[in-house]
Amino acid sequence: MGDIWVSAGDVEKYGYCPLSWWLSYSEEDPDDPRLEEGITKHKEISKGVSEVKGKQEKAREVENIVLWLALSATIVSIAGLTLLRPERLFRQILQVTAMIWLLSATFLLLISEMSSFKKYVSNIEKVILIFAIVASLLILYSFTLGLFDPTTGQVMQVLSLSWLIGASYWVKVSLSIKKETREKKNELSLGEGEIKYVDELGKEIELLVSEKYGLRGRPDYIKKIDGELIPVEVKTGRIPKGPFFSHVLQSAAYCLLVEDVKDKKPPYGIVKYGETEYKVDYEDELKELLLEKIEEMRSATKTGDVHRNHNRKGKCLNCSRRSICPEKIA
Repeated sequence: MGDIWVSAGDVEKYGYCPLSWWLSYSEEDPDDPRLEEGITKHKEISKGVSEVKGKQEKAREVENIVLWLALSATIVSIAGLTLLRPERLFRQILQVTAMIWLLSATFLLLISEMSSFKKYVSNIEKVILIFAIVASLLILYSFTLGLFDPTTGQVMQVLSLSWLIGASYWVKVSLSIKKETREKKNELSLGEGEIKYVDELGKEIELLVSEKYGLRGRPDYIKKIDGELIPVEVKTGRIPKGPFFSHVLQSAAYCLLVEDVKDKKPPYGIVKYGETEYKVDYEDELKELLLEKIEEMRSATKTGDVHRNHNRKGKCLNCSRRSICPEKIA
């Protein structure tokens, strides 16, 4: 790796023009109003995406509340019924129900060990835990029948009804939050997936750092789609017919960071221009090209021998380093 670190943003600049990238370190770097405009737009985008992320997290919390309220109400209701009529039949019903829940937990445990379901393992394990707890409570309770009087059963029925009313309220809250989230996602054209990470300017946000490759950076945000972590980079300005080469390199850099830091290789990255999204397939060829460019950057940093790599006048006219560039096209 060497002792020279490279950022994903620098990779994008180098892909655009090596000389422009080199001049970005100059003390004479101009105060280009376009740069300030880009920062302002980035802040607006990150604020909106952060709002969506917060709503998604709130919706998950509410769903957990609903789950536990409904589950508790079910258990207490069954227990209350058996207290009102504690015959042997109800005891047997409880034991059979517990056996069904235990068999279900065993089946889910088997599924969690199957490689094709690995991306669902975390959620499956939570369900297994719930099933096992319920089964244990049912079995325990079936052996304690007769220790309580019918009045206790009536109290438990009222309690379970109260919990179900509470669960109904939180279901309404959850639906409301999901509706707001959906509307905000449509407004920002965020597409499918759950927001897992947002780069908020001016805030202490996790910097993705790869010691292995000497690379670091912060994608605009990371989405979780079908169990995969997908880095997304948002670009302002005109919408091209396809992603620019420099943006493809930057997307690859974020994919490399996610692969190394999160230990989960993304199948692709996304470059977003307005409402238009382009998938950048993170294949071995692109990864090799990225690593070659990073090594070129390190070599250029040591030698200082950096030059313009194109003959496009339009590119020079739109370059923020044009005023100090010794090789600009007139």
